[in-house]
Amino acid sequence: MQELLFHDATVISMDRNRAIHEHTSVAVRDGRIAEMGPAANLRDRYRTARIIDCRRKAVMPGMVDLHGYLGGSLLKSAGQNLSGGARRAMLENLLPDYTDEAWWQADAQLNALERLKMGTTCMFSMMGGNGTRTDDVAFTRIAARELERIGLRTRIGLGPARPPWPRRFTYWRDGVKTERMVSFDEIIGNCERLLSEHKQGGGAGIVDYGLALSRIGNRNEHDPVWSPEREQWVRKQAEAILHLQRKHGVTFWTHMYGNAIEYAHDEKLGLLGPDTVLSHCTGISERSIAILRDTGTHAAHHPRAARIYTYPGRCPVPELIDSGVTVALGSDSPSTHNCDLFMDMKAAIDQQRIHFKDANVLQPGKVLEMATIDGCKALGLDRELGSVEVGKKADLITIDLFQPHLYPLDMLVYRLVYNATGADVADVTVGGRLIMADRKILTIDEAEVLERAQDVYRSFAERSGLAAHTANPERFWGASRSQ
Repeated sequence: MQELLFHDATVISMDRNRAIHEHTSVAVRDGRIAEMGPAANLRDRYRTARIIDCRRKAVMPGMVDLHGYLGGSLLKSAGQNLSGGARRAMLENLLPDYTDEAWWQADAQLNALERLKMGTTCMFSMMGGNGTRTDDVAFTRIAARELERIGLRTRIGLGPARPPWPRRFTYWRDGVKTERMVSFDEIIGNCERLLSEHKQGGGAGIVDYGLALSRIGNRNEHDPVWSPEREQWVRKQAEAILHLQRKHGVTFWTHMYGNAIEYAHDEKLGLLGPDTVLSHCTGISERSIAILRDTGTHAAHHPRAARIYTYPGRCPVPELIDSGVTVALGSDSPSTHNCDLFMDMKAAIDQQRIHFKDANVLQPGKVLEMATIDGCKALGLDRELGSVEVGKKADLITIDLFQPHLYPLDMLVYRLVYNATGADVADVTVGGRLIMADRKILTIDEAEVLERAQDVYRSFAERSGLAAHTANPERFWGASRSQ
């Protein structure tokens, strides 16, 4: 692997002291940060390295997105005019019924490009969304291959789609449609197979696996798809996930809101703990916060998710942090908005300050921690990632500071959190591999990916009747509301 030298940068280290170093170079060798020091000194010692000129650039750890959706990047905006429950039902029908191998390849490529170009180097993502596709291991293998090839560090969440079971799944090959019923046990067997394959392969590479559920599934006023029939599966799916988690020692992730945390704790489902990440955490009680604290469970906040305006409740981010719970950030579905964690940092601050009417709540430094080192803590990766320190893996990004909206240069963390966007990211390395240089992706032809994505989307739209979900509502122009 080529040696790299990020030369003469302002380094936002995110180390224990949160140190910021001016006119500093960062040397990368064998995938790790080999040395940091004064720019003039390191330039002489790394004459054969590829030089990344960082004058007027900031170097910082890559950002961590704790809520992605493989299967969502090709469905941007579709069904945006539907209610929360109706949109989830739409996705639950589309992904099991109309996707094929070409879809999962194109979607994984688009997922990787969008996040990398916005400075995200690590993502946790369900394998699918509400219609999770673990019925055929080929789909997961295709997605993992493309994410690895392009260079986005990813933990893919495996698990069953929402019950009841068995469920019908549809397969498209060469334009021919076939269907079959898939049992819950077959799905869990596929998860076991993929987890075992990764372990047998030595766990190498930047793509690995965790476990995921769309939700616990208990009766919950915050859950738009609850039904008595689905609730009957709560304990069986929890037992299956817990068995796999204990056997393979992997992260478990799920949506949690309303009374679900208390329910999981009181019913002793065994799903809470330091290897668990709970997304959204909206509308939760003080008791729920105490349960997260006492069990060491992590929270993921998604301030731009559609849930914030379709269902009641706020994620009590300051209260969680003050209680000692690790809270990190995630973008949620790319079908709702872009995956720019810089925008999520700003939205997280605004949301809490509007609620408390207090400009001192959630300072920029804390939010930058949430987007970097705290995300790594939630995934158990903070010993290897999340800060610019000698010995750590080189997942690094640079920010082009020489731009009107970022000048004059002062109060750098404020500037990045309040004013920067993902479009300001210039260079990206993952595991010491240079993925993007001066905003050009080096690991795949970006134009080909976009053209292929358009072709795949067009075929999908034709066979699925997606046009019904992409038209503007009648009151789209000239009115304050669509209804």
